[in-house]
Amino acid sequence: MKVCVMENLAYQEEAGTAGMLDLYLPEGEVCGALLIFYHGGGLEGGDKADNRGVYQELAEAGVAVVSANYHMYPEAKYPAFVEDAARCVAWSLEHVKEYISFERVFIGGISAGSYLSMMLHFQPRFLAECGVEESAIAGYIFDAGQPTVHYNILRERGMDTRTVRVDEAAPIYYLDQERPENKDQRYLFLISDNDIVGRKEQNELLMRTMEAYHYDKSQMEYRILCGYGHTEYTGVTDEAGKYPYAALLLNFIFGRMDDAEEELVSKTW
Repeated sequence: MKVCVMENLAYQEEAGTAGMLDLYLPEGEVCGALLIFYHGGGLEGGDKADNRGVYQELAEAGVAVVSANYHMYPEAKYPAFVEDAARCVAWSLEHVKEYISFERVFIGGISAGSYLSMMLHFQPRFLAECGVEESAIAGYIFDAGQPTVHYNILRERGMDTRTVRVDEAAPIYYLDQERPENKDQRYLFLISDNDIVGRKEQNELLMRTMEAYHYDKSQMEYRILCGYGHTEYTGVTDEAGKYPYAALLLNFIFGRMDDAEEELVSKTW
């Protein structure tokens, strides 16, 4: 399938490159889903062009992808990057349909991008302030995110970055708040077996706490990717030059697990 890539679209004015996104459009007028995705880099590095090959494969398989930049340290301070992520969602829901129709919307990210995605879901005020209803989101992809206060927010506060804190800057902090139940939403958690110290355990704590508050275990998929450090698996290609990471995201988005793809993923990872 032919893919059209539109680069450097502004989702917020006067923000420079921090307010820009790239849009990967499948061929045709309708696609199966829209994925809004945020890059990693510790809230201080990375770019929307990271993992470009993965986004290309997703679009080839019928998923429109928005890959967005956002304000980062040292210029940014909490919660500027979360607010950027929310503005990106609002822009995408309003404007991507000008190029292609989509059936469902997913939000996700890698590492720091996953932290942003977690904050958008678990503290719904960020999306609400941009006019986005949580019910519009079919699911989330949380790839190696930090559900406690992000380590660079700790640095901003002058604290040891190894400290574990749970407060208003931590996604897990908001689980006891009342929210509309949506049993149709789905959540994909990805982590490596050799991840950042404590990251695996923190994500497992988040999942278990979700079970205690309004979420069914059936809504969550959890994958431990063996043999890699923090998010290293995202750039792995197979003998054909394809990204198993893209296949894993596609399986989640379309709610399937092809045996051949499952075998590929397990052998590769």
